[in-house]
Amino acid sequence: MRLAGIKLLAIVFIIISCTELTVRAQEEGSDSSSMAYKYYNEALRLENAGDLHDAVATYRLAIGHNPRIKEFHHQLAKLLARTGQVQSAMSEFRTALNIDYNYVECRNNYGSFLRRTDQLKDAENEFRQCIQIDPKFPYPYYNLGRMLKEKGDLDGAIENFEHATNLKPDYAEAQEALGMAIFERAAQGDLSTAAEKLQVAAKLVPKNPLIHYHLGLIYATKSDLDAAESQFREALMCDPRLAAAHYELAKLRYFRGDLDRCLSEIKQAEAINPTYTTNQEYPHLDLIQVRTLEAHAYENMGDPVHALEDYQKLVAMRKSDVLYAEHIKTLQRDIKKLLARSKKKGKEPAYDPEEVDAFISKGINAYEDGDLDSARAAFERGLELNPQSFRCMQNLTFIQEAQGDLNTALASQQKAISMNPQYDGAVYNLAYLLEKANLADEAARTYEKFRSMANAYPYDPQHITELQQNIIRQKKKEEVLRKRGF
Repeated sequence: MRLAGIKLLAIVFIIISCTELTVRAQEEGSDSSSMAYKYYNEALRLENAGDLHDAVATYRLAIGHNPRIKEFHHQLAKLLARTGQVQSAMSEFRTALNIDYNYVECRNNYGSFLRRTDQLKDAENEFRQCIQIDPKFPYPYYNLGRMLKEKGDLDGAIENFEHATNLKPDYAEAQEALGMAIFERAAQGDLSTAAEKLQVAAKLVPKNPLIHYHLGLIYATKSDLDAAESQFREALMCDPRLAAAHYELAKLRYFRGDLDRCLSEIKQAEAINPTYTTNQEYPHLDLIQVRTLEAHAYENMGDPVHALEDYQKLVAMRKSDVLYAEHIKTLQRDIKKLLARSKKKGKEPAYDPEEVDAFISKGINAYEDGDLDSARAAFERGLELNPQSFRCMQNLTFIQEAQGDLNTALASQQKAISMNPQYDGAVYNLAYLLEKANLADEAARTYEKFRSMANAYPYDPQHITELQQNIIRQKKKEEVLRKRGF
């Protein structure tokens, strides 16, 4: 009996001792976790302050106090990836996922890390695994869509971008990517949907230059050059170093008859460092297109010296003079004529060319500042000095259009064309103004005249073709009514 009592006391003692050990372990674990989070929060503060080296060390201290907290490994993995410590980052990502296989935030970031380190197949698998684990998590849809787009699968990309935006309507990057992907797929068809998606993205991130740039391309394709110009200018307000926007604005102004601003935008595009363009992942300039546009602008400006320089550069770039041989011969003859004329002693012009140029510069600056009255007065004064100044007349056309005086603008544009009849951009602008004035029949004929000069339209011809077809249908309808006696 006494022996049984001793055994019972021993068992009770063991139970009490184990309980005390468990409580002590829990208390110690609680203290350890508390220290772990203290170090973790300090590491976050250091990282936000830009002290990345100490942040890494402090995250490791947090992990040392509690290695089973997945967020510690995930945050450290992101920081290691950011600082280029690839192998260490990969190890921390995997540790976090070993703790919690369904940790989709970490798995999505791990996929992005794999993508950046060119482990594309593994990256795609991680994004797909994320979607399988949590179909309502929007971010892997966006990342998978980007990968599919890079592989040329636009349909698959659009499907994933749509999933992302449906799950998170304010997901600006996904809205932007969706609009651009639809734009690429719809390049030969209806662009309205692409424009709608990009407009949504523009409201979410109004300072993103690429959204405005791509909206500008869509409007230009649809022949809405006013809206296109507005978007290109908005893109450049967001980032003046978006070279592609400068080029597209230069091209647009060339076909609006505006050689001055065309050349100005080209110079700004060329001044931008290509490394910046690459680092920002902006569209790169096609230097042959840029040089060709500049050559045409100088040629139509009546500056054969600079035009010849551009054509000679194009010959060197293409390693062939087949396309430019006639241009070069003509310009060389023009330069010889100018030199011969300058050597002749005769009557000086009745005006000072430099004074006319000064009024043109004054007018352009006033126009850019929004002072239309001062701009108009400057161009009119330039025309008083030289009634045959194409640049004054053409710039006056823009002022009259901006002031809503379309009839006068049309008359001025026709005068400008008579001063510089070989300039195809002035003819295109006349057609554009005629269409604005609801003179569709004359606009269609003028667009056709432009095509015969330039051999092709500068933008998607669908709008112009529809305009011409509508006129044909209207004439057929009128002919039927006439025959019926109406």
